[in-house]
Amino acid sequence: MKKNSIFWGIMLLLAAAFLIIGKLGYLGGISAWSIIFTIFLAVIMIKSIRPLNYWGILFPIAFLCIIYDGQLGIETLTPWTVLIVAFLGSCGLSLIFPPKKWHKSSHDDEPFDFSEIDFDDDSNVRQNTRFGATVKYINSADLKTVDLVCHFGGVKVYFDKAQIQTSAVVHLDVSFGGVEMYVPREWKVENHTSVSLGAVEEKGMGAVATADSPMLKLVGTVSLSGVEIIYI
Repeated sequence: MKKNSIFWGIMLLLAAAFLIIGKLGYLGGISAWSIIFTIFLAVIMIKSIRPLNYWGILFPIAFLCIIYDGQLGIETLTPWTVLIVAFLGSCGLSLIFPPKKWHKSSHDDEPFDFSEIDFDDDSNVRQNTRFGATVKYINSADLKTVDLVCHFGGVKVYFDKAQIQTSAVVHLDVSFGGVEMYVPREWKVENHTSVSLGAVEEKGMGAVATADSPMLKLVGTVSLSGVEIIYI
């Protein structure tokens, strides 16, 4: 996590430097903001190679096409055509070539693994992940709410040690990321999220729900992202 913070700190300093250089007119006809966004999008693509994340590769390419549509002569394709192509391409590649499951390595030189591991036993849990990857284990004896923010990152949340007395609410704010939620089979899950150019999917079969089964309600927004509910 420390290496990740240093890296993004350097990126922010470079962004500030390019803003000054751009204002001084040393970048020619290229906007300083265009260069800054290009750097950030390139970093996202590199980090999406391992573990393989088609969304993190194709959507940055689409945004680069939008930024440089004038130079590339593709104004007629931007913005919606390239965004739709990126969405369809990400879905298609994910179905044909499913990314392999990523396991944490003991080596320190892995480029982008789930190196941040967190345990939480509070009733009200909050997780904020941006430009990184986190594994969170929720061990609450009386889980009530989970606020989950994931922007340009990946989060795995394990609920198998948590207990719900009646119901709990997970508020999702996910964009350009991926979230995996590992839920006990005995729980009922209701999805009330608003999804835009993304998907919320269930994997595995939950047990037959009864009137006494704990309820996990999903609310919030999922944009250009994927959320998986995996029953264990």
